[in-house]
Amino acid sequence: MTFSFQPIVPATPAFRADGTLYSPQFDDVYASAAGTLAETRHVFLQGNGLPECWRNRGRFTIVETGFGAGLNFLATWQAWRETAPGHARLNFVSVEKHPFARADLANVHARFPELGAISGELLARYPLLLPGFHRLHLNHGCVTLTLLFGEAAAMLNQLDAGADAFYLDGFAPARNPQMWSDAVFAEIGRLAAPGATVATYSVAGAVRQGLAKAGFAAHKREGFAGKREMLAGRFAGNSTASESRTDQRAVVIGTGLAGSTCAQRLAERGWAVEILERQAAPARGASGIPAGLVRPVISLDWNTHSRFTSAAFLYALRHHAALAHAGGTLIPGTGGVLQLARDDNHMAKLQRILEQFTLPPELVQLVGVPQATELAGAPLSGPGCWFPEASWLRPESICRANLDAASARTRCLFQSDATALRRAEQHWEVVDASGAILASAPVVILANAHFAGRFSQAAGLPLRPVRGQVSLLPVRKGMELRIAVCREGYITPASDGVHCLGASFNEGMPEESARVEDHAANLRRLERMLPGFGARVAPESLDGRVAFRAMSVDRLPVLGELPGEPGLFACLALASRGMTWAALAAETVASRIDGDPMPVERDLLVALDAGRFGKKG
Repeated sequence: MTFSFQPIVPATPAFRADGTLYSPQFDDVYASAAGTLAETRHVFLQGNGLPECWRNRGRFTIVETGFGAGLNFLATWQAWRETAPGHARLNFVSVEKHPFARADLANVHARFPELGAISGELLARYPLLLPGFHRLHLNHGCVTLTLLFGEAAAMLNQLDAGADAFYLDGFAPARNPQMWSDAVFAEIGRLAAPGATVATYSVAGAVRQGLAKAGFAAHKREGFAGKREMLAGRFAGNSTASESRTDQRAVVIGTGLAGSTCAQRLAERGWAVEILERQAAPARGASGIPAGLVRPVISLDWNTHSRFTSAAFLYALRHHAALAHAGGTLIPGTGGVLQLARDDNHMAKLQRILEQFTLPPELVQLVGVPQATELAGAPLSGPGCWFPEASWLRPESICRANLDAASARTRCLFQSDATALRRAEQHWEVVDASGAILASAPVVILANAHFAGRFSQAAGLPLRPVRGQVSLLPVRKGMELRIAVCREGYITPASDGVHCLGASFNEGMPEESARVEDHAANLRRLERMLPGFGARVAPESLDGRVAFRAMSVDRLPVLGELPGEPGLFACLALASRGMTWAALAAETVASRIDGDPMPVERDLLVALDAGRFGKKG
């Protein structure tokens, strides 16, 4: 199955007279009137032999059909906190076609005050109701919730994971047959790890048959409260689930957005990471520009670029918030980002996109010239769309926050210029020009942009450097800007007395110093956005910065293990989207390395995979 954007229709909460949460759409209850949490503990925890099964496990993965109000998840999280080893990590994956809106979820959770603390953490990170995968990190990274918003069979088909336990909790088969279809059971069998367990309240014949076809030996056991029976079982079939790595050491090459985030995502999983950087400090390459935008991309066909960028945008918001919560000093600009339409046709296209996909206003809103001007605080060239949660940030501050958050499990080696890789038994050795070994580990991540091409193992990747120049426009009296604005280029509000204006896009140009011609081009782009804002500014008077970004031939990131090179991974080609892409790109690579459920759909993984270009030679 391929991903198809189907706008989310939220669940409508209702309660029966006895207080039971009820779905008018399916004419069924979400849980027993005898006690929601008690039913969860009896059917799903005890039915899967939990918490006993996870007591001696460093990691445990649960896949659930039917997230509903998230009460099964919260009860499981609560039990995990009370019984799992301190270093252990829980992965909980749940699919839901009709999720609750955040406010409705909060109203439901208010009826369960014993879950208040963890409910509040979930609600603070709860995603917008967009179809696809949404990854949330909770409990200081010990608990990861991956929500799959969409139809069950299609979403599970897109999931790459190995589940240790399954909660089958859709509405009754007679009320919601799609949740109990042969296609769903086939995916459950595909996702099952060796010895996986399953539990469900339903003992319907179709459910027993579906589990048997999927490879589970299921049996009836005592049900909850007034329900006489339920089903529990164990996977007896073959499994393709991957084994986790026992030697959790890695080397990351590069300390820009890609490298620092890869190091942080692995360190949070308990890995020991050495980070090699050829410069004397982090973020001296493309990640050293004064400011960049973090925003989604929308399109009429909701193509691969839009899908990954929009998912990465939402994940980046959560990642940056977590860094700030951990004490990281990010240098952000709030208030959203305005994307101006190029002309009337472009504006009409933006309107069609919002209407076709029913995009939530928290993600994007169309704005006319008066509203856009009010938001920006400066006269604009035309209407466009406003991304309220988008922002501008100083990339270096993200890099340093990543490294600070990971400092307990990482070691940075600056002025360490890696020039070659060589295989030594089950490890990689990273060496410099003299042949000295800089670091060695079973896993190496190339996160050094186009410099990855200096390694023979990555020479076949079609990466090319793209020169970008930003201009620093001094603040002038009467010329104020409240939020970032973009069209062909972008401009940010003033920081340290200058606006960041950019950026040029030049392939095949090696010049490292700023060019007056590019300052002039940036000023022309500014005039098309904010008429008069750069008036009477001489291009030769501006300071600027040049950076070389790495771009792939298809303009998508290059992520994952290099073909034929076990343990050698890429997190490359973030191009001009590094601010938005880096966090989800790094989480994708780290998930693959550590054997976690993947954070994006399988067809996206194929589109972004480092092996998509074939192996050199």
